[in-house]
Amino acid sequence: MRGLDSNIIVYALNRDLPEHNFCKNLLERIATGEATISIPSIVFMESYYALVYAYKFNKSKVKDRLTAIIDSENVNVLEISVSTILITFEIAEEYKTGGRDSLIAASILENNIKEIYSHDRDFDKIKRIKRIDPIK
Repeated sequence: MRGLDSNIIVYALNRDLPEHNFCKNLLERIATGEATISIPSIVFMESYYALVYAYKFNKSKVKDRLTAIIDSENVNVLEISVSTILITFEIAEEYKTGGRDSLIAASILENNIKEIYSHDRDFDKIKRIKRIDPIK
């Protein structure tokens, strides 16, 4: 099982971005059951914010698309707990990473997941996680 970062969802849902096809293909593999994925809950809020406020997508359509991902039987949504927050503090301090990336990392590590699909090189700083970039 691997984790998934927000940028993969944003690229997959935004056809105007050059990374779109790579990320759309990954989400299609997940939708068809070729892969299962764990997604920290914060990823959905980050994706919503980027698509609605940065890229000006329709709020209702974004909500529907993200809800479809959440409802997929091949997606495990990781909840944020107090222990997740405490791990987040440790990761941010140790690796000098931002709050959201640290929270995403803490969420997957707390669930014994060691790999994440992401196009964000900041995850390379976190030595306990291997970043897998689906964009060629």
